[in-house]
Amino acid sequence: MKKVLFLAVFVSLVLTGVYTVITLYDSNLKPGRMYQTPVVRPHEEPELIMDKRTIANTKSEALLRELVKTDFTLTSIGPAQVMLAKGEKDYKAFCSHCHGPKMDGLGTVGQSFSPLPTDLAGEKTVAMSDRELFAFISYGGKKAPALASSMSVESRNAVIRYIRHIQKADR
Repeated sequence: MKKVLFLAVFVSLVLTGVYTVITLYDSNLKPGRMYQTPVVRPHEEPELIMDKRTIANTKSEALLRELVKTDFTLTSIGPAQVMLAKGEKDYKAFCSHCHGPKMDGLGTVGQSFSPLPTDLAGEKTVAMSDRELFAFISYGGKKAPALASSMSVESRNAVIRYIRHIQKADR
């Protein structure tokens, strides 16, 4: 029994000593440990530093909200065909995931929502003014995301033109 007790004390002293040596080694090691070194990923490019003007400040956001409330008209970025092409491209990039390629609310992402996203060719959207549609795209709704920080004003205008074009074609 004394041998087992002596062996247990000896093993615990050895383990305590090893733990102490490793701890002192880690604490005093100049190169640092793996968890302290920066990650090196040669296949990735460093993140670009964004220009401060890229992100809208609260003042410009307030001006945009006032524009929507008061004197809003759709602006054109060129001929109607160019505007529709841009609207179609931007719709596919920003909207079709939820609203679907046919604007029926059955996009790949939108099908998982309850209730389904708005049918953009439906009566509710047709009845909305361009100003209301612009505000809804910009600031979102109860379940819809706000896209003012993701889409430029020109992109939102182009998408509205494209939606209106598709609505007229469906009738």
